[in-house]
Amino acid sequence: MTFRTESLSGTAIQPSGLQYAVRILIGCVIVWFVLDRINHHNPLWAVISIIVATEPELSAALMAFNSRIVNTFIGCAVGLAFLYLLGPSFGSILLGIVASVLICTFLIRVPGSWRIAPVTVAIVMTPSVLGGSRSVGLAAAIERTEEVLLGSGVALLITLASFSIQRQIAHRTPPSSSEGE
Repeated sequence: MTFRTESLSGTAIQPSGLQYAVRILIGCVIVWFVLDRINHHNPLWAVISIIVATEPELSAALMAFNSRIVNTFIGCAVGLAFLYLLGPSFGSILLGIVASVLICTFLIRVPGSWRIAPVTVAIVMTPSVLGGSRSVGLAAAIERTEEVLLGSGVALLITLASFSIQRQIAHRTPPSSSEGE
């Protein structure tokens, strides 16, 4: 079941809540299976990325994918920079969070989920603060980036496939009722 919405560019077909839920379900199953096959048993960030990056419209999906990737890289880079320059401490986490917000809002300006960068800073730096070691932050940064790339990529591919299927269905012409006469 789909419904149409009016937009500036005309009428757009959008998936119903059920289709949207199925897209997220399929994406979660895919990332869970892929990560399990490579013995990575904590797919948290990949699953979160599926949920965050799955969008009903193709243009929104492309923007969500771009935003999620850019902001994750910014958060990882800022988190690691502050971790190695200032060391693992609560103060360095706070400064890293503020710096990532300023970078995203004033310099990068990728619309959408700019909050992901400061969250990523906290995710990258907190294990180092709690463990008292800078190296823990590097492992967290690599893991998060890999999972975000996987989850966001799968979400985008599912949206592309859904969009392609919907276009094919919409362009089919129903058989004429006069064919059998």
